[in-house]
Amino acid sequence: MTERKRIRKSPAVRRDEIRGAARAIALEQGLSAVTQRAVAERVGIVPGLVTHYVDRMELLVAEIFREIAREELEQVRGEVAGAGGDVDRVLVLLRELIGDYRRDVALVWVDGWSLSRRNDDLAAVLTEEARAWEEFVAAVLADGHRAEALHAPDALALARFVVGATDGLSAQAAVWAGYEAETLGTVVRTVAGLLRIPREELTLRGY
Repeated sequence: MTERKRIRKSPAVRRDEIRGAARAIALEQGLSAVTQRAVAERVGIVPGLVTHYVDRMELLVAEIFREIAREELEQVRGEVAGAGGDVDRVLVLLRELIGDYRRDVALVWVDGWSLSRRNDDLAAVLTEEARAWEEFVAAVLADGHRAEALHAPDALALARFVVGATDGLSAQAAVWAGYEAETLGTVVRTVAGLLRIPREELTLRGY
C-alpha cells in the first residue's frame, strides 16, 4: 500500500487558512470562540502551529475583528449611498444597524467590547472602528442638516447617541431574536423625533 505524500503548504497559504478559520469561527460562534485550539481544529493542524504562523492570538483576534467590522461598514455605506433622499438615508442606516441578518456581526461586536478589557490590541482596533462608525453616521446626519431635511446641529454628538443605542439594541436582538421589527420601529421613531422628521414622512415609509 502506497503511503500518501503529505503536501507541504507555504507559510502564506497556511496563514490565509488560519485567518479564514478564525473569521469563520468568529461569525459562527462569536469572537470569544476564536481560540488557538479551535482554529487548529478547523484548519486541521496541531495547536502549536497556529502561533508559529501568527504572531499572537490576541493580535489575530484583533485583526479578524477589524476585517469583519470594516466589511460591515462598507456594506452599510453602499446601502445608504443608494437611498433616495436624506430622510431615506437615515432610515436605511437604522434598518441596516438593527437588521436581524446582521446577528452574527452583532455578536462579534458584543464579544469585542467584552474581550477588549483583556486584549489591548483588540481595544485599540475596536476604538478605531467605533470612531469610524460615529464619523460615518455623523456625516449622514450633517448632510441632512445642511439640506434642511433633518435637525442635527451637533451631528457627531447625535451620531454617538445613535451608534451607542443601536449597538445596545443590536446586542439584545442578537440573543433575543424575533423582536427586530419592533425594535427597529422604536428606534426609528425615537431618532426621527430627535431629528425633527415629520411623522407623516415616517407614515409614508411604513413606520
